[in-house]
Amino acid sequence: MTYQKGLIIRKLIHLSIGLVIWMLSYVVEKNVLLYLILAGTGFSFLTFNYKKFHLLHKTTDASLGTLFYPVGILSSYLILYNLPLYYFQSSLLVLSVSDALANFVGQIQQGNGWIRTLHDKKSIYGITAYSASAFLIFYFCLPGSLSLDIPFILLTILWAVILETASMRGSDNFSIPVGLALFFLLTHHYEFDYLFLFAILVALVPACFLLFKFNILTRRGSFLAYLLGFYFAGIKGWPWLMPVLLFFLTSAAFTKLKHVIQGAGKKTTARNAWQVVANIIWAVTSSVLFLFTHNEIFILFFIAFVAAVTADTWASEIGPLLNKRCFSLAKMKTVTAGVNGGISFFGSLAALTGATVVAALSYYVFFGFWHWDIIALLSISAFMACFVDSLLGAFLEDKIFQMNFFKKPKTIESITPNDLVNMMGSVTAFVFYIVLSWIF
Repeated sequence: MTYQKGLIIRKLIHLSIGLVIWMLSYVVEKNVLLYLILAGTGFSFLTFNYKKFHLLHKTTDASLGTLFYPVGILSSYLILYNLPLYYFQSSLLVLSVSDALANFVGQIQQGNGWIRTLHDKKSIYGITAYSASAFLIFYFCLPGSLSLDIPFILLTILWAVILETASMRGSDNFSIPVGLALFFLLTHHYEFDYLFLFAILVALVPACFLLFKFNILTRRGSFLAYLLGFYFAGIKGWPWLMPVLLFFLTSAAFTKLKHVIQGAGKKTTARNAWQVVANIIWAVTSSVLFLFTHNEIFILFFIAFVAAVTADTWASEIGPLLNKRCFSLAKMKTVTAGVNGGISFFGSLAALTGATVVAALSYYVFFGFWHWDIIALLSISAFMACFVDSLLGAFLEDKIFQMNFFKKPKTIESITPNDLVNMMGSVTAFVFYIVLSWIF
């Protein structure tokens, strides 16, 4: 069976299943539909590697779309379970109808054009068909208060297009329903200026393209920055955006400065998506927890996490520029600056400065005044987390390198032991803050 024929069959199967679930959503109870979706998900995983079901699952060995599909529907249904059913029905139809239509129309060759995305090339015809069908789905499925709200519809369509075009290995079968479900969850519970959010999504496109063009971030790193920019600028607001922006801009500037001064040749300075994740994952987690709990402690954790990764980055980039030698924690002697687990005077000073600057400015932006006792605790917690990162780099990173997963050849977009060390080191910032707050 050719790849194209297999892909068409798989899309037709997904279209049929989606329409069946959509019709069932009108006639069965919510809990019954949940059990049916759970059963379908289990069936997909149990039959995935059986040759008898090859026609159902396989198009290429690299595609996991038939696993993403049921998990995406199930996740979307769980996220929207307590919300009006039309939200789930809309996200389901976009996944089943719009995505399939985009694939079929995208095969037209005459007059078609192609756009390079993160992993694949998307056709202009396909994107147009996807957008038009999504508009019709939202218009007829959503209530008039939403379907007649032009800024809301435009924002929803643009968000749906982003979720589809950024996919790889069939992940749009997960990103579309889950991304739309999270979008509906937020817009249902919170009031937003939809025109403002739409403007942010559009304005971030050239900004993140320049990050890729000037070798600051890789292609996927730039897309992740795009999503983070929308989240912090549009959903969370200026107090949450400022610390992240301060960290990112200073880190990029110091990285470029180090590259220029040390003459690193053609070695890329672009940070990939995993490096972005390693630096921001705990801050995003704290911000999401605050979104649902409104507990002020998560603001302080957020500040501590951003201050910690800022301290680590400043130390890593500035230390080797001002110190020729550093003290290796692993070898317990002075070595050439820049090694994993190395500490130096100027690197430590840079770390403490970065932590303090971020902690002080962030606290003021959030609360409108400086509480120096808390700022001091946040700064010291971030600085100590930076030291833990150095310890882990000295004693753990090489051991992680010996794992079979990391012995295999990797691409520039793969996770590295250093990324894991950064995540483990920065997460200790909130532990230090809790301990120091209890002591003092």
